[in-house]
Amino acid sequence: MKNFSKLKFIIPAVLSAALFAGCGESDRDYFSYESNGSDGNKWQYSAGAFTKGSSESYDSDGYYSEEAETGDYAAQNNEESGSLAADAIQKEMLVYSCHMEVDTLDFDASLNSFKNTLDTYGGFVEIENFNDGGGGGRWYYKNEEKWQSYSATVRIPSSNYDAFCNSAGGLGDLRSKTSTVENLSQEYSDLSTTLEIYEAKEQRYIDLLADITEDEYAVAIEKELTEIQIQIATIKTRMNRISTDVAYSYVYFTLNEVKEYVSEPVKTDTFFDRLGNTFSNAGMGFLNFLEGLLFFLIYTVPYFILIGIVIFVIVKVVKKRRAKKRERMQAQKELREKQTAENAKKQIDGTVNNDSPFAEQAENKDGSEIGNNEKKS
Repeated sequence: MKNFSKLKFIIPAVLSAALFAGCGESDRDYFSYESNGSDGNKWQYSAGAFTKGSSESYDSDGYYSEEAETGDYAAQNNEESGSLAADAIQKEMLVYSCHMEVDTLDFDASLNSFKNTLDTYGGFVEIENFNDGGGGGRWYYKNEEKWQSYSATVRIPSSNYDAFCNSAGGLGDLRSKTSTVENLSQEYSDLSTTLEIYEAKEQRYIDLLADITEDEYAVAIEKELTEIQIQIATIKTRMNRISTDVAYSYVYFTLNEVKEYVSEPVKTDTFFDRLGNTFSNAGMGFLNFLEGLLFFLIYTVPYFILIGIVIFVIVKVVKKRRAKKRERMQAQKELREKQTAENAKKQIDGTVNNDSPFAEQAENKDGSEIGNNEKKS
């Protein structure tokens, strides 16, 4: 329904002014229009509403009134025998669904039996998924242990629903099963009533549109008619969906591959068995140690050689520097001794006169001191 205020944008200004000036008219009677419909009834468009004859009013604030139409259709429905029967409206519309999980030892045979059963009862698959249970990598392992699985959403005719579920559950070990029922009778009944109201409304707009010659009025009616037809299509889509769900039940089926568990006999070792195992484990442990040591040496020998070369070079450099340092210290020592001797000689030469009677004695003394120094050195 469109609000009445929107209608004034499509009405000529001249008609609006003339209608407002009308005496005894409501302030909302913008224009009125009369037409003879295809059903032989006289239809009138006035004050933004359709009226049938002079006594039926369908809207006081827009193009059409659902409440007025509902009342008219209810009265008409009581008179017409061709309307929807009460037993059809009250008929239960049940939607069945079942979740079941089955384990099997023979996966391929059970899967084939499931598909054959599905064909037998007239069902079809909506969604299915298969998993071989292998790893997700790019490598293929020949002896890899796998557990296959299959899951599917299938639709079964409701008349065969119970028989199919029983057959599918017997394909292996039925681990779980959950069944539900949804009653859509009330929703379907409401949709049916609403659809009939909209269809009656659609027919009346069509009848009125057939006799309208003014473009402004035709555009307004066509816009409303389009929205009504969209609503009708939406309702029919939902009703068809309900009818399909009622006719075909849902079954969510999962098939898992399992393998039989076989227990091995328990063996008790004797004393000599345990002793032999101990020696064997000790020998294997020693061999593993030697093997690991050999590999360690092979791996680390290049590093040891490199470290030895570096240490050898460092030792040679250090020894060479120490030898040079000792030679330098020895040379400095000899130089200091030589300078000391020269200084002592100069002092003696400066203090002792060659003419003095003591000169010879000083020279002898000096010579003897020099000799003693040479002996000490």
